[in-house]
Amino acid sequence: MDWYYAKGEDRSGPVDDHEFQRLVQQGVITPATLIWRDGMAGWQPHGAGTPPPMPGIATAGAAVCTSCGRSVPTSEIFSLSGKQYCAACKPQVLERITTGQPITNQAAEGLRNAHIKHEASVKSIGVLYYLGGVALFFLGIASLLPGFAGTRGASGPETFVAAGFFFLLSVAQIWVGTGLRRLRSWARIPTGILSGLGLLGFPIGTIVNGYILWLIFSQKGKTVFSDEYQAVIAQTPHIKYRTSVLVWILLGLVLLIIAVGGIAMIFDKR
Repeated sequence: MDWYYAKGEDRSGPVDDHEFQRLVQQGVITPATLIWRDGMAGWQPHGAGTPPPMPGIATAGAAVCTSCGRSVPTSEIFSLSGKQYCAACKPQVLERITTGQPITNQAAEGLRNAHIKHEASVKSIGVLYYLGGVALFFLGIASLLPGFAGTRGASGPETFVAAGFFFLLSVAQIWVGTGLRRLRSWARIPTGILSGLGLLGFPIGTIVNGYILWLIFSQKGKTVFSDEYQAVIAQTPHIKYRTSVLVWILLGLVLLIIAVGGIAMIFDKR
């Protein structure tokens, strides 16, 4: 049976079963990669939720359920909006219709649920980058004030160079934070560079940035930053991760500390 797989906007294939397994082992086809073969109702993420139907199961007198991917007799199939669902999935489908929820593929839901905590952790790191960018912005302003860093009102070229450096880092932090919040694949490289430098801040910086590097470059990190996972997110808008109140309190305290520290630094040098 021939397989087809998608990488971003590109569709590749056909490949036979042996070549398909080789691509899986090499990491070319990941759990988030959308795959399709004859007998499947549509493109589905590989390795998530209910596995796609085996070759040859969708025979005459049978059809594949859009929701669970199983091949069942046509007598147990009902059609809705041009898609086919089995009797086992019917209650769930009808419940989603009555409650106004989208009808999604279970494979996509399975993949999203398996990665939602990792996704939320990455986005939380994006918030920390935002806070770091704000802190650097205030530091840049403070560096232009008289008396900063022991200067007695001097405003030589080195002062403007220092301020420009802080502002540049501020923009970079916010830019990377935006990429992390939106799970953009390009954000992994600058995050890796910044976190790699942050490892030098032993011991707290080493621990925190080591955790960030794991989040970004682990297998789950690779998955949540993939183009295929973006498609999964689009299919599962109803799946949300509720950040605990404790996390919001900690983030609020960090923001408060940064704000108070920045204000104290500005007024202390006057």
